[in-house]
Amino acid sequence: MARTTDNASASATSANSSITNVAALANVSIATVSRVLSGKRTKDDDIARRVRAAAAHLNYSVNYAASALRSTVTNTIGLVIPTATDPFCAQLLDEIEPVIDVDSQQLLLGIGGDQATQIQRIESLVDRHVDGLIVLPAWGAYLSEELEHYASTLPIVQVGGRRCSSHTSMVSIDENAAMEIVIGHLDERGIESVAYMAGKEISFESAELFAMFHTQVRAHHLNTEAEWNKFGDRSVQRGFDCAMRLFSEPLVQPEAVVCADDAIAFGVMVALHALELRVPEDVLVIGYNDSPIARTTMPPLTSVRPPFKQIVSEALRLINDGPDNPAHISLAPQLIVRESTNCQR
Repeated sequence: MARTTDNASASATSANSSITNVAALANVSIATVSRVLSGKRTKDDDIARRVRAAAAHLNYSVNYAASALRSTVTNTIGLVIPTATDPFCAQLLDEIEPVIDVDSQQLLLGIGGDQATQIQRIESLVDRHVDGLIVLPAWGAYLSEELEHYASTLPIVQVGGRRCSSHTSMVSIDENAAMEIVIGHLDERGIESVAYMAGKEISFESAELFAMFHTQVRAHHLNTEAEWNKFGDRSVQRGFDCAMRLFSEPLVQPEAVVCADDAIAFGVMVALHALELRVPEDVLVIGYNDSPIARTTMPPLTSVRPPFKQIVSEALRLINDGPDNPAHISLAPQLIVRESTNCQR
């Protein structure tokens, strides 16, 4: 009779000590329990203490032999980007790949230039059981429903754009700080008037930068005109066409041009050269992204450099922390000053 009671007690203990029950008692996800008890989540905080306390209370211990056969850790990180040719995406790839490799992980890449394609890429990477997901939303893509669906079980970090979900982490660039250092730099050069060639109007980043441009222009008491400031493609051709129109007519012209991308700035510089206007003696030019093109223009281009190392470091740290405590990290960029603004008025 006692033997029967012991077996029943053992069965009850086994049932009550599943990883699911540990997660429920600690009020965290199953993935977090796995990370804490396997040692993958090294942060010793309230979450880790709750998990260990729940495991001890339920007499739960990891079956390492079984875990080796059915490990939930795949040592893969998923990255979804709009395109591999965009300077920001390309430089982020260059930065993240060696970091992932050092940690003996693999990077699984999904490329989607619109909302529907990005959703497919996210679902495909989730099906491959990645340990975490980094997402750069495409222009105009709003991935709220998709990210919310996986947020409770998978650490997800959004990079840039409008935040899609309060349940996922985000790493963004402080756009106000970016425009503040740009306009402040022009003010220090003695500039009184400035034009802005923004990115696509449907982009949240473009709209935010456009608003910040006007805020900083007013704050520094500089002049600008509505017809100078336009949205458009981030391309050399767009920069060339806009600059030809802006500087060919016998009207009041800006002393400086701020561009939302280095490609636009390069097009502006080509147009200015064709019009026999000198950079920086006649017009100062500033780009964005500090792409390789910025170092090869004539003269070399002053450009805003996003903090790529910090973006990668913070994104991977947030993935390692698991899905239970999403955070929003805003990082300040740096202005790399080169000859295209090396002229004092």
